[in-house]
Amino acid sequence: MKDNWQKYWQEKRNRTVFIYSAAFLSVVLFCFLHFLTFIEGSKGYIFNDPILNLFAPIDLSLPTFIITYSFVLCGIIITFRSPGIFIKLVQGYAILSLFRIISLYSITLEPPAAIIPLQDVFLQSTFYSGRVNLKDLFFSGHTAILFLFAFDFKNRLLKRLFIVAGIVIGILLMLQHVHFSVDVFAAPVFAYFTILIREKINFQ
Repeated sequence: MKDNWQKYWQEKRNRTVFIYSAAFLSVVLFCFLHFLTFIEGSKGYIFNDPILNLFAPIDLSLPTFIITYSFVLCGIIITFRSPGIFIKLVQGYAILSLFRIISLYSITLEPPAAIIPLQDVFLQSTFYSGRVNLKDLFFSGHTAILFLFAFDFKNRLLKRLFIVAGIVIGILLMLQHVHFSVDVFAAPVFAYFTILIREKINFQ
């Protein structure tokens, strides 16, 4: 892995791509952090989800947290071994986050009536700034990030594992009424278009 990064840094163009990619992600995440404060105070549409109406919510915060971040951490470790793939992941996450800003602004929803707020230590200590965010809805970031990894992996086993993890997380979020079904169903679509746009722009 060390040799891969040393070889990567030898190319001036690679260093430039890395710097611009890191800067792009930093700017988007900074904007996203402040945007969530804005959207939480905005009036949203009330959506009566026929799927969520089928069952009462149950608190599944712990398994959701464990599964999501275990897979994300593994995904980062795996991709970090290959600088080119890791940088593409950074670019993809920046584009995906930009998509979320646009979609949350365009389709602002009121949270499900029976929502049990998701207890996510990472989000609450970073993007949520210690508060409980209920309108971080369309589309599901937890689901989308796992599909982003899945679409980026060439290894079939890894791809399938992350797709299954994404599906499981989507189900858990709906069972807790943290997200509407449309938030979850839209997540892999946005993740897929993120990959297409990234390749179209052709950062590297």
